[in-house]
Amino acid sequence: MRIRHTVPAVAAAALIALGAAGAAQAAPADPAAVPAASATSAASVRSTAPAFAGHTYVLTLDNGAVLRNSYSADGKTLDWTALAGPMEGKSGQEKLTVREVGDGLYFVNWVEASGMTVSHVMDLRTKTVSIYWTYGTPDGGRAGELHTAKLERVSAQ
Repeated sequence: MRIRHTVPAVAAAALIALGAAGAAQAAPADPAAVPAASATSAASVRSTAPAFAGHTYVLTLDNGAVLRNSYSADGKTLDWTALAGPMEGKSGQEKLTVREVGDGLYFVNWVEASGMTVSHVMDLRTKTVSIYWTYGTPDGGRAGELHTAKLERVSAQ
């Protein structure tokens, strides 16, 4: 026995209309009909640097660590130096993955050459950072730590 599924005529018409509307929005028949402003604004949103780009900040962590983070003008790289605390004297340059998740709120992530992973939620409005990092342990496992930091902008590049 074969089961046949049917869609009521009203629902079928609605689905067809929605499909046609979606197709019309997704790919206009005439590319010249797309307003230039919408194409430009979409491109500028993708290429806009984060608000912290081109600035240097000092992060004072809850564990006593103090870091100087200098961000490139495009916000894609970070030069950091540990000024105090357990990593004092260490430094690095990291390639960043950044996503703005709210007004002045950024999720920033990188993986260091050592295998340490670092994730920041930077809140430029409250000048705070929530930090989670993971690192390899001597027994071959991994450990993670959650920290908070105060964020102080010290210069613009």
